[in-house]
Amino acid sequence: MHKLNYAATFPHWQSPQLSLRCNLQWRSFAKVAVLFDMQEEALLATQCAVLSQAGISAEQLWPVARASGSNGRLAELQTQCMVLSEAQRQGWRNVLLFDAGFQLTQDERVFTQANRIFTSLNRLDWHALLLGGHYQHFSPLLALPGIARVHHADSAAAYAVNASYYPVLLNAYHRAIEHAASLNELWPLLMGKHCWLAVNPGLVSWRDNNLTPVPTCRPAGRERSFRFA
Repeated sequence: MHKLNYAATFPHWQSPQLSLRCNLQWRSFAKVAVLFDMQEEALLATQCAVLSQAGISAEQLWPVARASGSNGRLAELQTQCMVLSEAQRQGWRNVLLFDAGFQLTQDERVFTQANRIFTSLNRLDWHALLLGGHYQHFSPLLALPGIARVHHADSAAAYAVNASYYPVLLNAYHRAIEHAASLNELWPLLMGKHCWLAVNPGLVSWRDNNLTPVPTCRPAGRERSFRFA
């Protein structure tokens, strides 16, 4: 695993500032794996500084270099497997995977809503929780505003996995690798059978100085017919 002392490489006086005054209740997550490309360590440093400012402790932050290779979707699945395998080995109660290419949206209402969801996780029976992405088919939960049961979504911008789901998801990812399938082809098959939840509206946005959240819907693509779990 790649480790980086982001405080040393990204001095405090250079750290970008969040415009919001409220912190998120990140203690609901055992670890926050920040996924980055090896050639973009400066971006990693920026992301870690912002996440730290948003309330994530140094003990929670875990920089993870992506697997390399010419096949992008294979490398993505290998990276996800690496994170989940380590989370399972360490016995973490959950792990949050956060793509360094995305950023937290600057919306205090979304932050407040996300805090209610985060503090309720220990009372929910959940397998995975999306903090953002393309939600193509979902059903809002009336008991907890701002959260939905998602049936079809893609884009692994930021999502958490509960410990009880580690072996299931790892098995599914390994089988996807065997079948040369992508994460986006696999997810809808899992969502149809297991409890995947989503923060709605999403908590992350594109990292291009555009604070628009990741779109919550787009035309659905064709699905593969493999069984992964």
